[in-house]
Amino acid sequence: MKSFISLFLFFLAVLTQDSFAQSQLNVEKLVPFENFIKEEIKNLNIAGAEVLIYKNKEVAWHKALGYVNLKNQKPLKKNSIYYIQSMTKPIISVALMQLVEKGLVNLEDKAEKYIPELAKLRVNIDLSEGIEGPTVDRESDITIKQLLTHTAGFSHGLETTQFDQELFKLMYNDLFNPREYTKIEQRINQLLKAPLIGQPGEQWKYSASPDLLALIIKRVSGQDVNSYLNEFIFEPLGMTETGYNVSASNKDRVMLVYLKNEAQELIPSPYQVPTQGNTVYGGTHGLFSSMEDFLTFCKMVLNNGSLNGKSVLKPETLALMKENHIGSMLGGARGFGLGFGVLVDTDNDPSPGSNGQIYWGGFFKTHFFIDPAEDMIAVFMTQKFPSNKKYVIALNRYVYSALE
Repeated sequence: MKSFISLFLFFLAVLTQDSFAQSQLNVEKLVPFENFIKEEIKNLNIAGAEVLIYKNKEVAWHKALGYVNLKNQKPLKKNSIYYIQSMTKPIISVALMQLVEKGLVNLEDKAEKYIPELAKLRVNIDLSEGIEGPTVDRESDITIKQLLTHTAGFSHGLETTQFDQELFKLMYNDLFNPREYTKIEQRINQLLKAPLIGQPGEQWKYSASPDLLALIIKRVSGQDVNSYLNEFIFEPLGMTETGYNVSASNKDRVMLVYLKNEAQELIPSPYQVPTQGNTVYGGTHGLFSSMEDFLTFCKMVLNNGSLNGKSVLKPETLALMKENHIGSMLGGARGFGLGFGVLVDTDNDPSPGSNGQIYWGGFFKTHFFIDPAEDMIAVFMTQKFPSNKKYVIALNRYVYSALE
């Protein structure tokens, strides 16, 4: 009988190991990715890039290539600091969901409960006529959940319609950070000068709604967003190099933002994002971060809301954030959760990945993805204007091809 039990336990152990076996990352297969980045630097498409792959609970591959400052040939070192633009959005979404956990906000609440100024909004019906074009009444209220999922009807001013071009000029300069704004309310006042571009809940549109989330956090918590993030996310996780400003001692670690001039030469942008004096504390963009810090945030998400004994969100809350909440609004293969893009159908998506992969990126070509099925995180950091998907596609292709 004892021998039978021993044999049973042996086979059970083998089956358990097989069922939970994780793929491994063959770093030799990432040599072509490294060469691709080096070629991009050599051809002056980017000044430099830092890339990190975290697999099976350890950093498996981490490279810093090129220059933080091309003119003086200052090398880009590991753990440099980057303006992460829209990678601010997932962090703000986590902060908002903390308020939901505390019972201070409900996902189905009317957003105007916290921002009464929203009550007056109507819906544009002809984007070609700009923000002063014809409008109709809203058919329903804007909810907190719609703000999180970009389905509330707002725009971001980033498309080619007359409406978007006018909205962009209303809200931003070329790098989204007008110095005349000193608080988030001012930027939102500009946003609310324009109508919605669709009825709430009827379409997904990448939008400035996380700025509204930031204002809700401020009004509900009684703290400015910078203080709130520090107290409830950054300090518990040990993210000491993430914030709306960079300390004077770390200023030299900030990578310059580059662009191509009319002669297609790679040059520093005439406008560099200020590293100090920023007080808007927005939700759409605004944060600086280092590779190590942003990896820490991603590890917390991968670990279902906690890290190193510190809880930021409950597992069930994070699970809700990682679900697709927009159905097939994006065509079916990809969806959107509460602050993250979500891959939902790998069979019908050209990019490799696993169902349940969550991701997002920033306008200066920063990007990350978290793949729970593979126990994997990938983060790509550079600073190049304007944005495109070239490096996102390369990151996914090379990383997944290195799994075995």
